[in-house]
Amino acid sequence: MDKITKYIIGEFIPVFFTLFMIISLIISLIFIISISNITAGLKITFVELLKMYLLSLPQIIFITLSVSFFISANSLYAKLSETQELIAFFALGIKPLKILKPIIFISILITIINALILFVSIPYSKMAFKNLKNEKKQKAKFNFESAQISQKFGEWSVFANKGKKGYSNIYLYNPKEQRFIISKGANLQSKKSYLNFTLNKGIIYDFNKDYKIIFDKMQINQKIPKIHISIFNFKNYFEYNKKLFIKYIPLALMPVALLFFIPLFSFFHPRLQKNRHLAYSILILTVYAAATFGNKNLILAFIIPLLFLITGGVIYRWKKRF
Repeated sequence: MDKITKYIIGEFIPVFFTLFMIISLIISLIFIISISNITAGLKITFVELLKMYLLSLPQIIFITLSVSFFISANSLYAKLSETQELIAFFALGIKPLKILKPIIFISILITIINALILFVSIPYSKMAFKNLKNEKKQKAKFNFESAQISQKFGEWSVFANKGKKGYSNIYLYNPKEQRFIISKGANLQSKKSYLNFTLNKGIIYDFNKDYKIIFDKMQINQKIPKIHISIFNFKNYFEYNKKLFIKYIPLALMPVALLFFIPLFSFFHPRLQKNRHLAYSILILTVYAAATFGNKNLILAFIIPLLFLITGGVIYRWKKRF
């Protein structure tokens, strides 16, 4: 590694990590608000909220990596332009490609990381997030209030008194099977893919067969709908996540797609041009995001980054100052 490459990477890393922390914090707050809206009406603990946030981390990192890279690269070269270090490099006969080489390498590396996050981490984390949300929704349905009628557990109508450690004086009626259950106490808990309602010391009355059963312990199970799709079943995996891939593929390719806009925005002569790299960076990111999120076609998801790459290259060749 030559001195110029070491110098540029050494200058880039602190800027990148500072921006990465700031942008990830902002995006994290957006995701936390989004999680709060999604779980509105559901009783979730702080641990469950934290778990949902951790399941959102792959998306947060994915978005933050691309945005932080582009703004950091522009900030780095804009700083070198303002301090006239770029002019000194060019005066020594160093070509722009050599100065851009470290950033090109980093952009390819981030794109590869983005692809791994997009095709592996995000689908599995979103699947786990949906399963956790479904579980909470099912639990919310069976969060029986004390001494209230018209409460349901599957096909059973429930009347119960709620205490700190469970339920007492339980009455359940199944109109389909014509069964009536009385129990002294009960607990509701989730086991694997089921909600388990365990009744203690009670009596079952069957009106159809005209008999009763006395029991010490009985369990009523309700299945929790859960999604299980493996990457090894690629066809189903791809079909299930197709919309997600269409939405995020352009973002995964963004570090490479916007490469030519970096010298276009940040290579300038401080005596002749003003430093507007941040405004231009935000503008092009906004345009790119609008094109990305407005797209609903898989082929266009690959064409959009290619168009930006070609457009940036053409404009840079036409407008280049060095």
